Amino acid sequence: MVNLWKKCILTHIEFMFSTVSMVDTTDNINQIIGSNSPEACRMYLTKLEKRGNPQTDTNLLLKLKDSYSRVFSRLPLGMYSNSESYAKMLVRYAELKGIDDPDDARDNFIVARSNCKSFAFVHIAHAQFEVARGQVKKGTSILQKALQVNAKPTELIETAMQKLKAGNYQFLPAEDRESLPGRFHLNLVSYAVCLGGGSAVALSNESIVIKGKRFLVLKMIGQGGSSKVYQVLDQRNQLFAVKYVNLEEADAQTVESYKNEIEHLNRLQQYSDQIIKLYDYEITNSYIYILMECGNLDLSTWLRNRKTVNPLERKLYWKNMLEAVQTIHKHGIVHSDLKPANFVIVNASLKLIDFGIANCIQPDVTSIMTDSQVGTLNYMPPEAIKDTSSQPGKASSKISTKGDVWSLGCIMYCMTYGKTPFQTITNQITKLHAIIDPTHEMEFPDIAEKDLLDVLKRCLVRNPRERISIAELLEHSYLKLQSQQQSPVPAPSDNNDLKRILNELAALQSPNSIARAANVSMTMWNFQ
Repeated sequence: MVNLWKKCILTHIEFMFSTVSMVDTTDNINQIIGSNSPEACRMYLTKLEKRGNPQTDTNLLLKLKDSYSRVFSRLPLGMYSNSESYAKMLVRYAELKGIDDPDDARDNFIVARSNCKSFAFVHIAHAQFEVARGQVKKGTSILQKALQVNAKPTELIETAMQKLKAGNYQFLPAEDRESLPGRFHLNLVSYAVCLGGGSAVALSNESIVIKGKRFLVLKMIGQGGSSKVYQVLDQRNQLFAVKYVNLEEADAQTVESYKNEIEHLNRLQQYSDQIIKLYDYEITNSYIYILMECGNLDLSTWLRNRKTVNPLERKLYWKNMLEAVQTIHKHGIVHSDLKPANFVIVNASLKLIDFGIANCIQPDVTSIMTDSQVGTLNYMPPEAIKDTSSQPGKASSKISTKGDVWSLGCIMYCMTYGKTPFQTITNQITKLHAIIDPTHEMEFPDIAEKDLLDVLKRCLVRNPRERISIAELLEHSYLKLQSQQQSPVPAPSDNNDLKRILNELAALQSPNSIARAANVSMTMWNFQ
């Protein structure tokens, strides 16, 4: 009788899918959950995912994660841990988490293994996830523990272990992959070692073709507005970043800004190593592809992952930022939106990556007026905030090279104190007033590096005419190690800070580690 009841429920669910496939997701999932059937819930979620690719469709990813959360909140884990469909949902939820939050995904895999330990595929999925991130020993350990708890079928685990030892990261045969949840057989089984040193990265079966050259998409590493940035691999196993712009979703001004970015990158390639490299691009009526150098991570993420910043690293990155901005200024470009996310770390060096709203000025002009306010508020200079009194009846903003200095000062302030000067002011109107109000004093807590304190105070002067210039900052005593008021700079063999940085780079287990370490070492001593 129970089986007949379940069949009726599933038949009803299938009918719903065939007739109201586009009904609001929230309403649908609530109806499905009401059946208290893991099988029905999984069937619904699998069909929902077929509407697109959650790796590239952020809206779909959010809908899926929300739907899975609703299922788990209404169907307690303790009651359904013996259900294969429930276990498959736990695995798929962990996989989806892994798209943008690997640490959270790892926690969810552990929950799945702890509660659904009798299913072999649960352990294999977690092992696959760890191996994909270079944790081969961890993956091996998970498979060994799966054998110890007698997860079934045992043959599946033994096969995965044999393939792992042989360096084959497709743990499951094709016939078994098809029975696993969602796109497991596409997104988690197709792994390949392509960076050397034991590091592994996930390969999807999607590719991008730019001027006849095919690139395999590894993952999405950023997005904004109508653009997405992917990490890709070419046929020689070299990593690149590809910015994809959907022109059908972009207005004329946005399209112009992306073409502007390509033009700037093209012009500046030969003048500085602190500008991200542009290798190729393709523009059609419906999309733009920009093939660029692939960085390790952006400065914003780097800062977010650190409680404190090492003084030598901060000094190195400050010099890199100044050199990048000096280059664009020399070529008549004011960036107007400098922030940590616009810089990326490439082989221990910081590079400028974005010119989306940059403005060109003539060599004999000190500033320009723009009809729109641009920039990110926490890094926006006072003079860039709309000034309705400058032209009666029309709002305008003043843009100059000194505005970029203010923004750099805000970045350095964040690298020093862990926050931007006005970050604690949450009300946006109040924050705007504080930025332009000369009576609102900025806090500069005392630090050991007095030269750094002077840099911050001279960058964050509200009057742009009195603000320090990029050229002066490059000559500032802060960038001269020998001028520090502390003890003399020790020899490289005694420099614990430098040793720590080099050891961290070596720990990356990447074929570029030696080159990165050499770059850091040479740059540090070039300061002298």
